[in-house]
Amino acid sequence: MTSHSPIAEAFASVLRDRGDDTLLMAPSESLVLSARTLDALAISLSTALARIPLAPGHLVITSLGNAAVMPAVTLACLRDRLPLMPADRSVPVAELLALATRWDAAAVIAPEGLDLHAGGTGPADPTRARVRMPIGHGLAAWVAAALPAPGRHGAAAVLKLTSGSTGAPRATCTEERHLVADVCHIVEAMTIGPRTPQFGVIPLSHSYGFSNLLLPLLWQGTPLLVRPQFVPTQVAPDIVSARLETFAGVPFMFEHLAAHQALPPLPSLRLVLSAGARLSFEAVTAFHAVTGLKVRSFYGSSETGGICFDDSPRLDARVPVGRPMGATRVDLVADADAPQGTGRIRVSGPNVIDRYADDEGPHLGGTFLTGDYGRVEADDTYVLVGRVASFVNVAGRKVVPQEVEAALRALPGVSDAVALGIDDAVRGQALGVCLVSEAPWTARTVREALAPHLAPYKLPRVVVVTRALPLTDRGKVDRAAIAQLLARASAS
Repeated sequence: MTSHSPIAEAFASVLRDRGDDTLLMAPSESLVLSARTLDALAISLSTALARIPLAPGHLVITSLGNAAVMPAVTLACLRDRLPLMPADRSVPVAELLALATRWDAAAVIAPEGLDLHAGGTGPADPTRARVRMPIGHGLAAWVAAALPAPGRHGAAAVLKLTSGSTGAPRATCTEERHLVADVCHIVEAMTIGPRTPQFGVIPLSHSYGFSNLLLPLLWQGTPLLVRPQFVPTQVAPDIVSARLETFAGVPFMFEHLAAHQALPPLPSLRLVLSAGARLSFEAVTAFHAVTGLKVRSFYGSSETGGICFDDSPRLDARVPVGRPMGATRVDLVADADAPQGTGRIRVSGPNVIDRYADDEGPHLGGTFLTGDYGRVEADDTYVLVGRVASFVNVAGRKVVPQEVEAALRALPGVSDAVALGIDDAVRGQALGVCLVSEAPWTARTVREALAPHLAPYKLPRVVVVTRALPLTDRGKVDRAAIAQLLARASAS
C-alpha cells in the first residue's frame, strides 16, 4: 500500500467495523468472501505485483469478467496507484494485446488458462515481448519484458474503454476523485446502503457495472452476488436465496424474464434498474405485470459515470431517464440537427473526466457534450430522443432512424426494430431495417404499411426479419452485426 487512496481508506473502515461480514458471493465459483478475506486477497495480489516489479503509474489491464477476484484486483491497484483498464472477458486475445500495446500496459492480468501467446501471428508479434508470471489465485500476469516508463496516464485511476461505436475505442482518464463523486451520487440517489445486497450479472468491466456494483462494495461494504453471465433460470433463485435488494440489468434481460420465465414472488427486491440501451415502455409494463416492480432507467456514460436516474414510482410511457443525480448538472445545447423541442445533452460536475487517455480528442475539463439528443419535461425529468450520429442522409435529406423504428414497432407482430443507413448507388444512403417478428414481413409489405405514416424518402429499401436482435456481451444492440445482415441482404 504505497500511497493515499480515498476508496482504499473507505474500505479500511469497512474492514475495521465489519471485517467478518460477507461482502462477495460467487456461487458459480462456490466462494463467499468476507471483508477480511477480500482484504487478504488484495494484499496477496499486491505482493505478487510488487515482485514483477510494478511501480506506481504502471498500467494494468484485466480480463477477468465477473470473477470473485475482480474486486480484490481493483483494490490492490488502487492501493498501489496502478492505473487499471478493465476489459471485457470476451475480448479476443489479439484485441487484448492490441489494447496493451496501444496504451503501454505493463501487465495484463487474466485467468491462468488464457494463453496470450495464442494470439501470435508472426515474428513481429508483440506477445513475444510478454512473459507469463503466475500471481496466484488462478491468475497470471503477462508482463512486458521491457517495462514501460510509469506515469504515461498521469493521475488516472481507471481507464474506461468507450464503446467505440464511431471508430476505435477511446479510453477515459478517470481519476479517483471522479470515481468517488460517481459512487456517492449513485448510492444516495438509489438509496443503496452498506447492507443493501446487490445482484451482479452485468459486466464489472463495463462503466455501468463498475460504478453501480463494484464501487459500492469497496466504498461502503455493499454486499454483491456475482454471476459470470446472465442465465435466466438462475435469476429468481439467486434473488430469493440471498435476499437481494437491487438488480441492475439491461433491457433484454427484463424482456426475456417477463416473456419466458415463471417468476416467483421476489419479496426482497426493491430496485430494478436498466441502462446501456433503449428501454421500451413495453418492457417496463411487461416486467411490472409479472413482478409488480418498475424497471427504472439509469443514464450514464464512460466519461461521466452516472448522469440521471428515474426515481419516480409511476409507470411513464415517455420512459424518462429521470433527474440529474447529486452534483451532476445537465443542460441542453442548441443543435441545428436536433429534433424540434430538443437539444444535445451536456453534462458537467465532479464526476465528469477532464480528458481522455493520451489527451486524444477534446479536452473536457469537467464538461462532456454527449452524443444524445433529449428534452426536459415540466417535472424536470429528461427524456432521450435520439443520437447525434444516427442520422441517415437519403438523397440529401436527413432521416431520424428513431422515428422510423417507432413506426415499425407499431406494425402488427413487430416487437422490436433497428434502422440503419446502408450504401446506395443512387441515393448515397438508403434505409435498411432489421425487424423482430414472427410475421412474414418483406420490404414491399413494410413500405406499404408505413407509406400512410412516413414520407417516401423515409421508407426502408432493405428489410431483414429475425427472431431476436443480435446483442453484444454488454447487452447492447450489436449494430455492426445488423449492418452486416443488411449489407448481405442488399447485395442479394
